[in-house]
Amino acid sequence: MITKDEFVAQLERNATNLADLPVTSAIFRYLVAELKKGNPPWWQKTLKAWEGRRFVQWSEAANLFLTCIHFEALDDAENPLVHFFPSCGGTAEADPSPALAKFLKDPPASFYEHLKGGERRYYSAGAGSLWRTAASLSFQPRGLPYYLVEVNAGAGLSLLADVLIPDANFRPELVEARIGFDSAPLLVDDIGQLRWLTAAIFPDQAPVIKSLDRAITALRQSRGRDDSIVQLVKCETSLAPKYIAKNIPADDEEVGLLVYNYMTTSKMPDADYQAFYGEMLAMLKPWGDRGLWLEVENVRGETFSTTLQFRLHRVVDGVLATHEMGRADFGAKKDVLDKEGSLKFLFPPKPAAKK
Repeated sequence: MITKDEFVAQLERNATNLADLPVTSAIFRYLVAELKKGNPPWWQKTLKAWEGRRFVQWSEAANLFLTCIHFEALDDAENPLVHFFPSCGGTAEADPSPALAKFLKDPPASFYEHLKGGERRYYSAGAGSLWRTAASLSFQPRGLPYYLVEVNAGAGLSLLADVLIPDANFRPELVEARIGFDSAPLLVDDIGQLRWLTAAIFPDQAPVIKSLDRAITALRQSRGRDDSIVQLVKCETSLAPKYIAKNIPADDEEVGLLVYNYMTTSKMPDADYQAFYGEMLAMLKPWGDRGLWLEVENVRGETFSTTLQFRLHRVVDGVLATHEMGRADFGAKKDVLDKEGSLKFLFPPKPAAKK
């Protein structure tokens, strides 16, 4: 379970990193001030809700706490924070702290229920489009159809990145199926689940919320043409490799597999990640050079990582070989994509024939 000092450290770092978001940073600063004064009742109840939870990623607990606050504002027009959250039609011109104090005096039971069991699914159009890059590099040169699978897919919006951001050079007809696994799949036609999806975005991140809205519209329109275009499956993260192995046959040599995860394995303790890594290796072995695993995750082992690595894995000589396809550094606001190196990783030069 997270300690008070650890939680405060997360809040403080978030307040600094998100200084350009006035509402979000003000909320984090207020929470820090309250916790440094003592142990308010809402913190005692939060600790109770988090008794069975582990937080590995440095910002995970703080971001979940704000997600739960944001959800309650989206779900209740009488919530005092509505007037301060642009996502709810409010403005960011005043300090939200008094409204937050009022809310935290008596939050609804659903607030602590979400703290206890809620899983934050942050939508990022940019991160979602990276599977398309990997597919373009690996499968399109071979004209190889492939199954696209996302672990912790939420509503499955990232699986339609090619629909949302059209690219004339991308070949969507090669995608055999789009399958999303999640411990609690989110349905965009369920208003409560839709609000939870929106709540994962900070309340003053208007461009990101607009991007989410466009993705939801694209999913609904795509389902109007093909109701099975995105298949969502309830499945715990740790069980996803075995589920794939059982339900997606590797014996058809004319089909490939691309597995994608975003902000998932960086939330795993080292032992859990090693176990997951082993299961992924076992699942990918029968696919040979037709199987590919793309991770878009924080740098593992970097305590306060603000960098996303785009890690490609494939089986070589019975083990997983890894290549960094690129990275996005939020601190420096810089993206790097190594297409040439990725092609060499995917299609290594054949050794010269011996004379």
